[in-house]
Amino acid sequence: MNTQRRRAMGAAVGLIGAMLAGCATVYEGKYPFSEGWRKARVEEIGAASALTQSSLNDCRSSATAEQLATRTYALLSYVDFNHRRTRVVALPPGASFKTGALVYVKLRSCAGDVAPQIAAAP
Repeated sequence: MNTQRRRAMGAAVGLIGAMLAGCATVYEGKYPFSEGWRKARVEEIGAASALTQSSLNDCRSSATAEQLATRTYALLSYVDFNHRRTRVVALPPGASFKTGALVYVKLRSCAGDVAPQIAAAP
């Protein structure tokens, strides 16, 4: 194997390793990227009927009448593949988030999987 080919293979292996390492992110040691957790920002908080903005990804559409009446919801924004996206989610019971707070959200869940970012980072 010639030197040029060896360097190319080494670069390819390094690139693949870097890509796999990026997918192995675990936020604060307990919110794995691979399980759908993402960094987000709270844009709006309120009762299901009080939120002034909506989203294509809206957990209110699958909530029961009781959940809509009793739970607090939040509009979150996050970046996905360099695009700003939003999602409306139910907040965990007893949670006290404020507008502008940095959180982690499990994107495919409507079960209140939202947690504050302790080591808040951009």
